[in-house]
Amino acid sequence: MSGRLLILFTFALLLNQKSFAQVETVELRDFFLDEISYAGFILNQERTVHIEAVGAGGDHKIVTGNSFQVDPNNMFAYAWIINSDTREMVWRMEIANTKKMAGTTFNRKFEGDVTLPAGTYELYYAAYKPSFLNFDGGFVSFKHLLKVIFESSKEWDKDAENWMARIDGVDEALDKFDIRKLQKSWLDRTVVHLVKQKDNQMQHTGFRLKKPADLMIYSIGEGTDGKMFDYGWIIDAKTHERIWMMEEDETEYAGGARKNRLFKGQLHFKPGNYLVYYKTDDSHSYKEWNANPPYDPAFWGIVLKPVSKGFDWQTVEKFEDASEDAVISITRVGDYAYTEAFFKILKPTRIRIFALGEGRNGDMYDYGWITRADDGKVVWKMDYDKTKHAGGSSKNRLYDGVLFLEPGTYIVHYQTDDSHSYEEWNARPPQQPEMWGISIYNLGDKDAVQKIEKEKLTPKQVLAQLVQVGDDEFLRKDFILDKSATVRIYCLGEGEWDEMYDYGWIKNVETGQIVWKMRYKNTVHAGGSEKNRLVNTVLSLPAGHYRVYYRSDGSHSYRRWNAAPPYDERNWGITVFLVD
Repeated sequence: MSGRLLILFTFALLLNQKSFAQVETVELRDFFLDEISYAGFILNQERTVHIEAVGAGGDHKIVTGNSFQVDPNNMFAYAWIINSDTREMVWRMEIANTKKMAGTTFNRKFEGDVTLPAGTYELYYAAYKPSFLNFDGGFVSFKHLLKVIFESSKEWDKDAENWMARIDGVDEALDKFDIRKLQKSWLDRTVVHLVKQKDNQMQHTGFRLKKPADLMIYSIGEGTDGKMFDYGWIIDAKTHERIWMMEEDETEYAGGARKNRLFKGQLHFKPGNYLVYYKTDDSHSYKEWNANPPYDPAFWGIVLKPVSKGFDWQTVEKFEDASEDAVISITRVGDYAYTEAFFKILKPTRIRIFALGEGRNGDMYDYGWITRADDGKVVWKMDYDKTKHAGGSSKNRLYDGVLFLEPGTYIVHYQTDDSHSYEEWNARPPQQPEMWGISIYNLGDKDAVQKIEKEKLTPKQVLAQLVQVGDDEFLRKDFILDKSATVRIYCLGEGEWDEMYDYGWIKNVETGQIVWKMRYKNTVHAGGSEKNRLVNTVLSLPAGHYRVYYRSDGSHSYRRWNAAPPYDERNWGITVFLVD
């Protein structure tokens, strides 16, 4: 060999040694039970890597048509790889590509070469012990399941000692801290995100778009048999119209347990304000999986990301306040509460009413209503039969509709009973728990609807008032008219079958004549139980001395209801106003 050839050969050998020295190994082993281990690696160019991995699974067969086939996902300890940029699974251990290991009960081994394009990858390993109550992760057989549950754990531990995953031939190995940084960098390039969601959570975030945009929705959750248990949805913050929701039949398998579901798709958004929600139930989430986790466990939740690489980030900004566009917002209402707010309609217009409350079997317990300020007439009330299910418990009810109003001043009322409210739920909360209450949105001209403070209202002159009446009461109060006048009588009471049990009347003290009495035939339903009755009428009286009475029986009165209370429970009794 000539000197020149010897130099070239030596140089080439050094280059190969240098390249070989740069090739690294990433490895996972010594796992804790029911935990996910992870690491990562970088490939600077398309490369064939060598993978050796030991996991555990059975040979359970599933029926396909008239034949039996091996279920490829039937492993409870296994490794997989996802692409850090696309978040897609590119390789995993399965029954079909592993071999049973002699001398073990469940262990199976993969050993082979896998070619991957240039990129950054995340390697995961999950080992979740099967549960007698949970077959969703896929298992071996009922016989083996009973063996694992009821026999000593020594056999399980002996198998677990050998579990591992090793990849040789990567350009750069990454530890779990590197992976967390990569995931944070990926999320920093999203419009909004709610990830790593835990049990029993309801979270939301929002964004404002100044221009139309196409966004990718990437959401991982839990669902089966047509129902979702951990899922996301998006609403228009102004109208509260739901524009997207994670439905089970529109999702795909997300890896791991069959109930892990993935939605990945594009949605076109118009300029506006949007709220993004994500809700979880009481089990199987990023905090604690009760079956095999999905391929992308850290992204359990929802992410919105621009589709276009040239997305103008100046057109999007954070938006949080769900009530920002509401004229009236009475929300986050707790137990035993009554709240009211006032607004004025300056020209005939439409308003949108969004009200969340509690109701069951035709009756409402937490609800809202709207009255005219000048005469107390109810112009809208939250009737059960006009509501729909609001998510969570079946008693969570939603009214979302439009009401046309003439010019005038109006009062928005909302009241709750002693349980199941934003303060403390005694059953599953609705999809938007922070909206428990009532909100009013202007759908007309910008200045057609104005919120006003109570102090700015023209006060009504109350001549006599006996309200919030309890059981077994007999009350009276006098008023004097210096001249003939028109009065408005607003009286709430209890009555059935043409008979009144809680009721009011007015007597002329000088003549002893009863000038007005609450009679069943002149009442209307006051909301709640049918026996809640209301009179709202006008009466002309001559000058004189008058006495207002109110009598109640031994049951069904203010805060002592034995049936659903009326809409305006705080005014149970009688009020007499002077009409200007």
